Amino acid sequence: MMTRTLSALLSIVLASLAIAATPTPVAAAEQDDNAITWMVRPSDGVGEDGRSWVELELDPGETVQEHLLVRNLGASAVTFSLTAADGYFTETGRFNMLTADRESVDAGTWIEIQDDVEVPAGADVIVPFTITVPGNATPGDHPAGVAAAIRSGGTEEVGIESRVGFRVMTRVTGELAPSAAATVAGEYSGSLNPFDAGRIDVDYSVENTGNTRLSILPQVEVSTLFGLVSYTATGEEIVEIAPGESRAAEISFPSVWPLFVYSADVTAVAEPVSEDLAARGIEPASAHALVVAIPWPQLVSIAVAALLLWLLWRDRRRRDRKVAELVAQARRDALAESAADRQPALRRMAGSVAVAIALLLSGPTAVAATPDDDPVEIRVEIAPRTSPSATPPATPAPATGGEDLATTGARDMSAWLWAGAAAVVSGAVVTGAVIHSGRRRSLETELRSR
Repeated sequence: MMTRTLSALLSIVLASLAIAATPTPVAAAEQDDNAITWMVRPSDGVGEDGRSWVELELDPGETVQEHLLVRNLGASAVTFSLTAADGYFTETGRFNMLTADRESVDAGTWIEIQDDVEVPAGADVIVPFTITVPGNATPGDHPAGVAAAIRSGGTEEVGIESRVGFRVMTRVTGELAPSAAATVAGEYSGSLNPFDAGRIDVDYSVENTGNTRLSILPQVEVSTLFGLVSYTATGEEIVEIAPGESRAAEISFPSVWPLFVYSADVTAVAEPVSEDLAARGIEPASAHALVVAIPWPQLVSIAVAALLLWLLWRDRRRRDRKVAELVAQARRDALAESAADRQPALRRMAGSVAVAIALLLSGPTAVAATPDDDPVEIRVEIAPRTSPSATPPATPAPATGGEDLATTGARDMSAWLWAGAAAVVSGAVVTGAVIHSGRRRSLETELRSR
């Protein structure tokens, strides 16, 4: 039992299918050490009819007969096995039919054809086959295929099967509803270097959800910041996709900077393959997804830079406070020193003012003469005042050494002494002010130098 299962699996792996959609499908194999080549084409019962495949439109329950032509291009007669199976389109867009190990459930079961046919060397053999649509068949396109195959190499259980055939596309009449659906997902891949951009990989799939064959052109857009930053790419065109089939693909967008979140949108523009549906509009399929793109390296770099700036700012504030404290202390010291220096000056100025006031209060008694002046002696005599009837006092003798001295000379000298005292006081005040201003300027100069 295990041997048979292994043999069947090997047969599946080694099976080769070549269902062609070109005018000349040909295959080659070896049988009995002779090269075998052959081709299979649709036929009208007489010969080739120029078709590449069979395409029919039938009602549920309807039966039609078609023909296939098998041409042996080899040098000896070959017996070919004939098969029919459900058809499908590959990822590359080529038509294929299920292998022998897979059971057909749709249009492949509608075809009846003989098991094998012997074709002489260089000859053509036309084989009829019938297509019967079940009464409960759903409207739309149902792909299938017929093929002529040979088996070569290996044993009866394990070998290589080569097949050549063509598609049999049956459209069951009824309401046609072409439609498509799409899905999308994305992922951001960033770089550890904050100065390098990352990449967004968008995975999308498109499915034919209708009942007719379609051709689909997918378009993918990635955007952020309300569309201010966007990237657009066109996916690979799906030339033909049968109902119920889906295609998956991936599109990468390089040089994308992480801006927290991106919107990934896919739009699948579908068109019917059949000409009778060409004028019928099909709503494009669309899908939407969010792609998270957190700029971790950039955020870390900004955080580090902000921390460094804060440390520098804190250090600057600390140094400014220290300088301000030193300046304030220096100002207090300077003011204290200036106050101490002003005490003697103030005392001297106060003494000068006191002397001047004493002189003013006592009145002048003598005037120092300069060397060039003659000494003047002033004598003042005070006598009591007598009544008018009394004898008038004798006239005083003139003062020695003076000539024509007026009796009002003492009053005139008093005015000069008052002016001198005022000058002394003013000079003392001005001197104190000058000393104070000079010390203040020296203090300011010292503070600036610090």
